[in-house]
Amino acid sequence: MTGKKKNLSIGAAMKQRMGQGDAGTLATPAPDAPPAPQPVTPPPPAEALESFNTRLPAGLHRRLKMQAASEGRKIQDVVQEALIAYLGKQESK
Repeated sequence: MTGKKKNLSIGAAMKQRMGQGDAGTLATPAPDAPPAPQPVTPPPPAEALESFNTRLPAGLHRRLKMQAASEGRKIQDVVQEALIAYLGKQESK
């Protein structure tokens, strides 16, 4: 025998291994008790995306692509952030 306790559920064994308490002290709901209601929060509605095509000088496109990759982001996210900042600045004039 490898010394493992037999009567533990997988979750209890994992918690015990990770130091999250004694497996014998886990609280379990009574068998007759209905499950506690979980709040349902719908995700915020996402704005529909539109296609946007443009031409950029090759060097600028390369810089944009390299910067986005170095940040682990998509080009479209970097461009969107830049346009929001630009338009916000223009609109506040």
